[in-house]
Order: sequence, then structure tokens, then C-alpha cells
Amino acid sequence: MANKALFTVLLPLLVNPVIGQELGSNFNHNPEIIDFEYLKKVKVEWIRTTPRLLDYVEGKLQIENDPGIQKVVEAGEKGYKVAFGFRWDFKMRGKRLPLPGSAEEQYYFETACRILELVGPYVTIFKLGNEPNLETMQEDLEEDENGMVPLVRFTERQLTEVVLPYFKKRDSANMPDIYVGSFPRLFMKKEQQNPGVRKIIEFAHGDDRITGLALHLHISDTIQIDQSFEYVRSIMPTKPMIVPEFSLYRLYRKNLAEPLIINDTGKAFVEKYDLNPDWKLYHWFTKANSQGVSQQEWADMFATRDWFPKHNLKIYYDRFVKYGVVLATYPLLQQSCPEKMTPKSPAWFINPIFCQKSLIKNEKGEFSANPLHFDDFVELVEKGKVKQSTIKN
Repeated sequence: MANKALFTVLLPLLVNPVIGQELGSNFNHNPEIIDFEYLKKVKVEWIRTTPRLLDYVEGKLQIENDPGIQKVVEAGEKGYKVAFGFRWDFKMRGKRLPLPGSAEEQYYFETACRILELVGPYVTIFKLGNEPNLETMQEDLEEDENGMVPLVRFTERQLTEVVLPYFKKRDSANMPDIYVGSFPRLFMKKEQQNPGVRKIIEFAHGDDRITGLALHLHISDTIQIDQSFEYVRSIMPTKPMIVPEFSLYRLYRKNLAEPLIINDTGKAFVEKYDLNPDWKLYHWFTKANSQGVSQQEWADMFATRDWFPKHNLKIYYDRFVKYGVVLATYPLLQQSCPEKMTPKSPAWFINPIFCQKSLIKNEKGEFSANPLHFDDFVELVEKGKVKQSTIKN
């Protein structure tokens, strides 16, 4: 209750213009798709990526000559600011977190150090973990008999055994900002009651070595943005936050089985583009992802959906200002893009700024920009730069 009261008092301070809100481009776990030609088109200064560390541990990816790592290094050499961290996919492998000092932990950390030797000189923000509430076995999210949560212990050991030693050895005067978390679904009571989630936020709040918290905002309703931030601010009232991922993904998934002819504008859309009147939304996405559609058809379809919030990036940005987010990153290019859509298919492909698979190339032969987001994104990138420049001066 004390933290909640403090949050109420301090929230007005978070709206203070001394806090900047920058936008960058997110490449998730695939840094190999970083494309400098298209980064130039949106004029971002930040890139964010989180390679899957265990893929290198298991030999699925090789550190030496890895195209993803090479792209991160190249981005740094070109002057981009890099938000970097590792994703630890333990749960998908059915594995518990390693015990402190174990041979297994040592090998994991040695692998992380080898990667840091290559990308570390270019890292401006280091993120300890990525969606650990989804990628960690439940046993490691619970308090043990001593009140310790294994996830918190493992996170702190990454800090003390990998990150701090590397950066202090390299240049202790230029330590990157360090964030923990990258928690999704914090609007859910289930996640708010998760001991691992709460203890990591408490760790961020109480440890001076940690700059702040990272969270993801994939939502079905814009009210969930506030619910997520308010939960964090009830525990960590004043430290900054970053949002490496955000989207309306859950909203899109919820409506995939909706008929194209949902209203009069839907009927007019079907007639204009000579589409099957019996199609559901996922049928039309199958067409887009397998054949490509024009920017106009893409925009026209979303204009038929009453549930689609126009200028939703600006809705997010307003919340970033309100709650003290200093950096948010958004996908530049499509990654997951199923050609055969079903009512249960993933829908990440709707988000990116350029839709190289769903949209027909433009008259110059270039990837077409997403008309739902491009103009607002570029405008907000520039707005963030101006605010940051004002703060520095």
C-alpha cells in the first residue's frame, strides 16, 4: 500500500518533460534480418534484438561468423544505439534454471561472455532476460523454502557473473543502462500474482545497479496499457521503463474468424475487390500473405473494422509519456507470416512498418510501407528525437 501511495504522489513527476520518449526498431530474436536500407527510411537511432542464447549453447547457431551477431556489430559501427540482451528458452526445452556455480551455469555464462566480446562495445542498453515469465518453468518462478525465487537469483547472477565483469573490464566509465524483465501480460491478475514477476520488479526497484524495468505490451484493449503500467508503478514508482515490444496482437487474434462482410463498409469492400462474400478475415489474410495485396486494399480492409483503433501508435506514445517510458521499439519487417491462415494462426505480421510479404512491392521495387502505422511511426520517431535533444541541451 505504501508503494501505491507513493506512486500516486510521484506520477505527475513522470509526465515531466525531462523524461524523453524515443522510438526504435525491434528485430526480436532475428538480428540477421536487420536491414539498413529500411532503417534509413524510418530514421531511427535505436535497434533492439534478443538472440536465443541456448541456440548458441546447443550449437544450433555458431558465434563465429554468425550473420545475426555480425549485423549487430555492423549496426553499432554505423552508429546505431543498441538495446541488447539474451532470451533464455528454458521452458520450451523443459529445463530448470541452472544451480549457482554449476558446470551447466558456467557453460551458459561463458557462451554469453563470448557473444558480449563481439557485440558489447556497441551496447547502450543491456536487458537481463526476455519474457522470463513465459520462458521459465513454474517451479523457478516460485519462492523456495528460504524465500528465494530461482529466477531472481539467476537474473542477478547474470548481472554479477557476466554483465558487470565484462563492462567493467572493458570500460567502467561507460557502463550501459541495465534493465530487467521484459515481462508481457502484466495486465493479467495471473501474472501480477506470479512471485517471479513481482520479485523481479522489486529487484529492479531496490537495486541501484539496475536502471529500470522492461515490459511488453501486446494487448486486445488499450485499457490494458494502463493496467500494465499501473501494476509496475505500484511496485517501482520512479525508475524508468523501456518497452521493447508492443502491438495489438491480441486484438487481431481475437477477430480472425470475423466475417469480411461485418457491416455495410465490409460489403462495399468485398464488392470493390471482387472477394468471396463468404470469407472470414483469416481467409483474406491468407490471400494477403500468399499473393500480396496493395497498400490501398490493406488500408481499406482495416477501415471496415469498427474495433481497429486508428493512430494506435499515438495512443501508446501518450501512455509512454505518462508513465515514464524512455525507449520503445517496434518491428521494422515481417517475421512470422503464415501463408495459410486459420482462426488460430499467429497475427504478428500485421504490426511491422514494412510488410514485405503481405503487401505488393511499390513502383520502385521496394517493400511497401504499412499504411496503418508508417506515417505515425516516423512522426513519433522525430518527436522522440526532438525531446531527447531538448533534454541534452
